[in-house]
Amino acid sequence: MSTTPDAAHSAQPLFAKKRKTLIVDDHPASILLLQDMLTECCECFAATNGPQAIVLFERAIHDSKPFDIVLLDIEMPGMNGIEVLKELRLMELRRNKENLLFEEKKYARIIMQTASENPQHLFDAYLKGKCNGYINKPFNKKELIEKILAGV
Repeated sequence: MSTTPDAAHSAQPLFAKKRKTLIVDDHPASILLLQDMLTECCECFAATNGPQAIVLFERAIHDSKPFDIVLLDIEMPGMNGIEVLKELRLMELRRNKENLLFEEKKYARIIMQTASENPQHLFDAYLKGKCNGYINKPFNKKELIEKILAGV
């Protein structure tokens, strides 16, 4: 019995299907870091503000290729992450309500990113916005991937 992996096995990707992921953060360095951390398991798209994220999310729904994951910064200028979260969930509800033939009521797994120690932010994200989790900045790759895979 050989202890070396065969060529066919080693050529298989670590993750069977890459998750369509929207990263929303007003700091380009954070976006680049997250894209780098998630390259093996996610097909990443990026927005640097709330309105841009809403447009990308809506377009993905319209094209019947919705996002699987959204990594959403809580503290952004203009429209903050909690406000964006509520808009994204409303879009999903409208889509599911309007499309009666839509077999699967699909919702994105929305994970809030925060460097804040303000518990009110997380309270609002969970109870008012229906997020699926949060991750603290600075990012930990292992924790981040665990959060993403938790919804699989």
